[in-house]
Amino acid sequence: MTSTGAKPSPASGLLHPAVLVAVVLLVLNDHVFKARWPSWWTGKLSDVAGLAMFPVLLQALWEQAFQRRAREFRPSFPMLVGAVVLTGLCFGATKLSSDAGDAWRWALGALQWPFYALRAGLAGARIPAVRPTMHTVDVTDLLTLPSLCIPLWLGWRRARVVREESARIPAHEQSSPPP
Repeated sequence: MTSTGAKPSPASGLLHPAVLVAVVLLVLNDHVFKARWPSWWTGKLSDVAGLAMFPVLLQALWEQAFQRRAREFRPSFPMLVGAVVLTGLCFGATKLSSDAGDAWRWALGALQWPFYALRAGLAGARIPAVRPTMHTVDVTDLLTLPSLCIPLWLGWRRARVVREESARIPAHEQSSPPP
């Protein structure tokens, strides 16, 4: 659901104010707050923000890839639940296993590399190699898993808008083609 309560469209979940705040908070925390005020709290803040927005990002990517051509778009709450479960499992694995944490460090480093390469290229500097990001295996980060309730709540509300709208349209209008 968008902030205005309008009918959802593919990837419109990313425009919800809670998701936008989570993205801004994640970027600020990782690039400003952790450098200025490193603490237990800044580590947990990134986890909360990431868990709040990542399943919605996965849902948006799925909607763009598979729902764009659909005649009538309907957000998939089951798909979002799957994205939440996948996010929780992967997050948990990276917090409990150093091997999973290393895989995450290299994967995130590879995703960030094009931006570092572009910046270096524009500055006339040598293109850097892919570097892993920093990551700490920390079981206390699992305390942030309840943040996954945020995308579940947002996705449920977004899907409810379409359900309620469909319930208001008389059955004979739903099945008959437009004139």
